[in-house]
Amino acid sequence: MHSTTARRALAGLLIAVAVVLVGVLPAAAADAPNSLNGLDATYDVVAELKWKKGRLNVNSTALVTNNSDAAVNALTFNAAPAKIGRMILGDITVAGQAASATIDDQNIIVALPTALEPTQQVAVTIVYAAWFGSTGANKQWLFAKVDGIASAYRWIPWLSKFYPFNTPTYGEPFVTKVSDEVRVSITPDRAMSIATSGRRTGVVGLTQTFVAHNVRDFNFAASPSYVEHTDTWGDVTITYYTIKLPLAKLQTWTIASFDRFSQRVGPYPYSHFSVAEVPTGPSMESPGMIWITQKAIARGTIKYLTVHETAHQWFYGILGNDQAAEPFADEAMAEFLTRDLIGHRVSHCAQSVLDRRVYDYSSGCYYEVIYVQGDIYIDAYRQRVGNDKFWLGMRNYYTDYKFRLGGTRKLWDTLDAVAGPNGGGHGGRFPSIYPGAGG
Repeated sequence: MHSTTARRALAGLLIAVAVVLVGVLPAAAADAPNSLNGLDATYDVVAELKWKKGRLNVNSTALVTNNSDAAVNALTFNAAPAKIGRMILGDITVAGQAASATIDDQNIIVALPTALEPTQQVAVTIVYAAWFGSTGANKQWLFAKVDGIASAYRWIPWLSKFYPFNTPTYGEPFVTKVSDEVRVSITPDRAMSIATSGRRTGVVGLTQTFVAHNVRDFNFAASPSYVEHTDTWGDVTITYYTIKLPLAKLQTWTIASFDRFSQRVGPYPYSHFSVAEVPTGPSMESPGMIWITQKAIARGTIKYLTVHETAHQWFYGILGNDQAAEPFADEAMAEFLTRDLIGHRVSHCAQSVLDRRVYDYSSGCYYEVIYVQGDIYIDAYRQRVGNDKFWLGMRNYYTDYKFRLGGTRKLWDTLDAVAGPNGGGHGGRFPSIYPGAGG
C-alpha cells in the first residue's frame, strides 16, 4: 500500500474510539475456520510507532492464495495485540471491498464478501491500533514498552487457526506457516534503532523498511537507546542491539550456537540474524531474531538463554510445528540442542508424559517436564541409537521439513527410520501419539 493511502487509513482508524462492524460474523471459536490448511500468504505491512503515546498503528495486507480444493468463506488471523494490546480494528477490506471482522481472544476472523475459490488470490487488509503494555505480567511482555524498549511479538495478523492466548508461563499458543515474503515499513515518531526478523532495505527520514523471506513470523524490538554492533558469520550478518547486556558474552555464545547447530542439524538459511536486548519477561525466539532479557545479567543465564533462543532458529523457525498442540517438537528439541552444547541437568518435577498441549501442563512443571525431561529423553535416545544414526536422522528431518510444519510424530518417525532396531519405544512417554505402543 502506498504510504499516503496507509496514513489516511490509519488516521481514519483513530477518529472513533470503537468500531462497530456489520454483517454476519463468525464470532465463536467453533465457527473460526482453520486457515492453515491449503492457504498461503505474503504480507505487506505499514506501521507507525507513536513512542510517547505507546501506540502502534498498523495497516497490514495479506495476499492470500487458496491452494486447497474447497472454497473459503472466512479467514482466521492471529495477532497477540488482539488479546494484550487493547486492539481497535479499523477498516477491513477484501479485494478493495469493505468486509466485516471480529476479534475473539487473539484471533481476528474476517468474513469474505465473496468466497475464495481454489487457485484464487485475494488481498485482505486489516487496519488496527494497539497500545503497548507497561508490565511483563500475564505475557504482556510480548507487546510492551518498558524502560525505553518496545517489544512487539506476533503483531502482524498472520493466517493461522483459532487458539486461546492463555498458556502456562512458558507456553507459546501459536502455529504459523512460512510466508515466502514479508515486507514491513516502520515509522517511529523519533529516531531509534529497530531490530527485526528481516533485512533492512532502506531508511528514508525516520522510516525504516525491511524484507524477510521464508519466515513464519516477523517481530521487532525498538529503542532510542540501543547500541548496534555488527559481526559476520560466514555469509550471515549478525547485529546486536544492546544497552546493558555484555556484548562479548552474546557474541561468544551466538557464534558457538551457529557453529554447532548448522553442522549437526542443517545450514542456517537466512542472511541476517538480530540479537536484541529486552527489559522484561523471559527471552524469546523469532525467525531471524532473538530477544534476550536484561534479567539474564542478575541471574547469570546469558549463556543458556543465548544458546537456547538461537537453537529455536532451527526448531520452530526453520522446522515448524504447532507450538500450542505439540510443544515438545520445538521446546524439547531446542533444549536438547542447548544442553548438548552446555551440559544437561536433572528435572525437579515428577516424570510425566511429553505429548500434551501447552494448556495441559501446570506453570510450575511445564518447563521441568517439556524442556528438561524432554531433553533427558532425547539424549537417552541418542545414546541408545548412537551418535551417527541420531544426527543423520536429525539432518533428514531438517531436509524433509525445512520451512514446513513438522511435529512430534513426524520427528520421531524420521529419527526411527534411521535408528534401526534400537529406535522406537515411545509409547510410554507419548501415549496419545503412539497409542497402545507400550513403553
